[in-house]
Amino acid sequence: MIRFSLLLLSLLACSDGDRSAKAQATAEQPRQRRVIEPPVGVVRALPPHAIRATGVGPYKLGEKLSDLLDQLPSGPRVALFEVPGLLHRSLVRAEDDAVLIGGEPQSTATFVAVVSGEVARTETGIHVGSKREQLGPVFTALDRAHDPRLVIPAALKNARIVVDGGRVSSITILAEPTPAPGPATTAGDCVRPASTEKAIGSCLTMTGELIEVGENEITMRAPGSEKVIGPFRVTNVQFAVPLRMADGRDELVVVTRTDEPQLRSWSLIAFRIEAGKLVKSIDLTPLYQVSSSNARWIGAEVSEVDLYLELWNNADAIEVGGLLTTRPSGGATRDVVVISTVSVAHKRGKPATTDAGSAETPDAGAPVRDSSASGSAEPAKP
Repeated sequence: MIRFSLLLLSLLACSDGDRSAKAQATAEQPRQRRVIEPPVGVVRALPPHAIRATGVGPYKLGEKLSDLLDQLPSGPRVALFEVPGLLHRSLVRAEDDAVLIGGEPQSTATFVAVVSGEVARTETGIHVGSKREQLGPVFTALDRAHDPRLVIPAALKNARIVVDGGRVSSITILAEPTPAPGPATTAGDCVRPASTEKAIGSCLTMTGELIEVGENEITMRAPGSEKVIGPFRVTNVQFAVPLRMADGRDELVVVTRTDEPQLRSWSLIAFRIEAGKLVKSIDLTPLYQVSSSNARWIGAEVSEVDLYLELWNNADAIEVGGLLTTRPSGGATRDVVVISTVSVAHKRGKPATTDAGSAETPDAGAPVRDSSASGSAEPAKP
């Protein structure tokens, strides 16, 4: 019994010694650091993205379209949009088709568009679906004008916001900076009267006037007066805007749109006042055309295609550009693409005059027929 007790004590002593030795050895060994491996594949930013002058979230202007395409999941993400005389662009679809990145084929991104309200917004909270009155101050310049459905924010001058039905339907960021405003108004220049809900302030004369666009008719009157200066007929008017020329006065530029079963056409005509007479400074000139076959090339019906045009004065010509959109009937905007620029030259020599006070001026907006047998789009020829 005594021997057994001694043996047990010896074993316990050895066990305690082993544990102490192991604990000391463990304390002396350096602890291994845990290494976390980086995730495999591309790490993508999640919406909502920020809409800035440089792009939308990770989709930056100036980057190669091929590099942007590599960031996206595999699949049919790029389409070629081509309509002769209107556009030739590659369009990359991202974020479940809510973000569209475009540019010349095999080139860099020159625009990024947003067509969904959940995917991106500006620093002030503007997004697709915002009300027009939420957009804040807008950029204006006397020698630039655009479709009233198009808004250029003063705080983001390379943005083009399309408004339909009082709400934002798309936001597009352009790589091209907005051209600088023309010369500031001097003491001798006419100051445009304030526009009203029904009339646009303009300076076709040096005293200024208000222009009202009715159904196939445009009238002018002096501010504060009900006397009509001169109604004249222009059919199929889409919008009419004043555009400041180098002499400090405005021309009235009218954009028309003609809808036919298989063709949709946009044209431009311009007027000015010379020696008390209303004259055409630019005859009715075709700008863009989209036929049914053209529309099918971009996956749309001709009735689903619309243009939002911008105009700016450039010496002896008016430059025209803007956006093309497609929108299925009753649905949201699906595509937004920047279109090619067209130059429309002013008439040379003394223009034919008409009496500005006459109600019987010639029909300035007769429908424009397709000049080709196939119905393909034809650009304006200055």
